Amino acid sequence: MRVTGWKITGHFPKDQRVVIVAGPHTSNWDFVLAMSLILSLDVNLHWVGKHSIFKKGFRRLLRKMGGIPVNRANPEALKNEIHNVTEKFKGFIIVISPEGTRKKVEKLKSGFLRIANETNSKIMTAGVDFSKKTIELGGFFSPSGDVEEDLKFVKEYFANFTGKYPKLK
Repeated sequence: MRVTGWKITGHFPKDQRVVIVAGPHTSNWDFVLAMSLILSLDVNLHWVGKHSIFKKGFRRLLRKMGGIPVNRANPEALKNEIHNVTEKFKGFIIVISPEGTRKKVEKLKSGFLRIANETNSKIMTAGVDFSKKTIELGGFFSPSGDVEEDLKFVKEYFANFTGKYPKLK
């Protein structure tokens, strides 16, 4: 991370259950950046990614690096995976991009709210800014109980950051 000029501001919480909502997600480079971050830190970090990247030959490595595949056609499998992480670790961090895609979206996905609720986890925000080469670990976010308002809050938080392809934000 340092070699390429990227900085991390903020810190990861220790020994807590945390779901981090990270964005904006506009490029495959987000994945490369995230893997660099995982390799540079000593943190029990898991991440949710599209099942199609867990291809034969890479599946084992991606899982070892904390990957949790999600297949929208089989949401029960994700629930089981999250349950396994919850059972295995006292404290953990699960990173999710609520856009669910690299394309421009009008509305974020709310799965992170359900996962945080079901695992009794706190929710933390994180922003990726390619223009400043910064990953900002923000503060904790307390859901209001109104899903639409919560998604609006997170989307507005992401508006403070410049993705690799800003027009997709």
